[in-house]
Amino acid sequence: MPDLITPDPHDTRPSLRGVRRAYLIGVGGVGMSGAAEILRARGIDVRGSDRTPPSGADRDDAALPEGVDLVVWSAAIPEEHPQRRAAAERGLPGWRYADLVGALMADRRGICVAGSHGKTTTSGLLAAALVHAGRDPSFVVGGRLLGTSGGARAGAGEHFVVESCEFDRSFHAHRPTHAIITNVDEDHLDYYADLAEIQESFRVFAALLPSEGRLIVNDAYAPLFEGDARLQARLESYGFSQDATWHVGEPQPLHGGAGVRFALHARGGPPGELALPRTGPHNVLNATPAAAALAASGLAFDEIQAALAAFQGVARRQELVAEAGGITIVDDYGHQPVEIRATVRALRKRFAERRLVVVFQPHQASRTRCLMKDFAAALAEADEVWLPPIYFARDSEEERRAVTSGDLARHVCNEGGSALALEGLDDAVERGARDLRAGDVVVTMGAGNVDEVAHGLAQRLR
Repeated sequence: MPDLITPDPHDTRPSLRGVRRAYLIGVGGVGMSGAAEILRARGIDVRGSDRTPPSGADRDDAALPEGVDLVVWSAAIPEEHPQRRAAAERGLPGWRYADLVGALMADRRGICVAGSHGKTTTSGLLAAALVHAGRDPSFVVGGRLLGTSGGARAGAGEHFVVESCEFDRSFHAHRPTHAIITNVDEDHLDYYADLAEIQESFRVFAALLPSEGRLIVNDAYAPLFEGDARLQARLESYGFSQDATWHVGEPQPLHGGAGVRFALHARGGPPGELALPRTGPHNVLNATPAAAALAASGLAFDEIQAALAAFQGVARRQELVAEAGGITIVDDYGHQPVEIRATVRALRKRFAERRLVVVFQPHQASRTRCLMKDFAAALAEADEVWLPPIYFARDSEEERRAVTSGDLARHVCNEGGSALALEGLDDAVERGARDLRAGDVVVTMGAGNVDEVAHGLAQRLR
């Protein structure tokens, strides 16, 4: 086993020293369930609860058990939750999920992936590559890595890959050695006041890196960090610009169109070619910082080449669900305008001359309202758009009343697109079974449960 980092005994941040029994509220979530797996692998007894509890977990209205010495909750758990209140009454240490992830990283070399979008695919690439290269990493990412058991792993190696989210400033609790920032765009406007506040939050995150670390940033956003006196790490940029530290050549399709190959030039070094079994320039821009972080973590270029070429993808990221009745069914997690546009254009290029139908479930009323014009412009690039009701998350009653999928449908039409608001997910399945025809490509998109439409259509059309 490689030497791990020895935590500073004077560090006052959350520590797992002395913790024997942890209780996780919201344990059914992707991140929390992964953190539970890693805690168990480190010898800590873990129980938890959820609104819809997985096997072995409690309902979230159950009494907090005795003997617990740490309580952790996900970002979705409010302060008035009865188990949180019980923990406070007993004087138990209480952490956010982000604090737990930071504590798990304390003795590892953390590689954090932050950004408004692209985080899951990029962190999935990093994690899968380190596994492929035999480095035995730990990781917690926001999606299930295809070809593995899930989105978390408790490895014995020195590396720990984490998808670092900016909501609630969660990523300020993480402990990166190296970090990637894919972009810094408007999002989570139910929490942040404006883009300027989001940008400052990312600068605070970047300042967490040590002097021996690498901050690897999309070159369009690198100026946000240049000249910041708080930044100790070496700043490296990546992108299609020749001025980028990691300059990407023009992507070329692989045989059969199932991926791309591209030249990668490191400043001052010879170019090398990488192949990725994913389509679209946005996936090239996911793979490039992953390659840079892997190089900073000690992998040779041939190891990086082999690992990226073997990447099987992440569930719900341009995932091919089925080919049924001559119809191609794809599922994607994209829920932000930039993501939607990138996915639509990638599918357009891969499936040229075929009708593209997007079933988009807006995620959060506040996001839909604040980014309405951007959503409409991105969706208008599809041939047809079907819009189930908004998936509400953390939205107030006032926000829920302020906007509907029908409003978004009208804006898409105003942008020259074709859009229809639907009554629900079942309506989307029924309409698809009735109206889709051989040769169509249909992609379900959103961060809610719209993937049920993809799998429902696959069953109906077979």
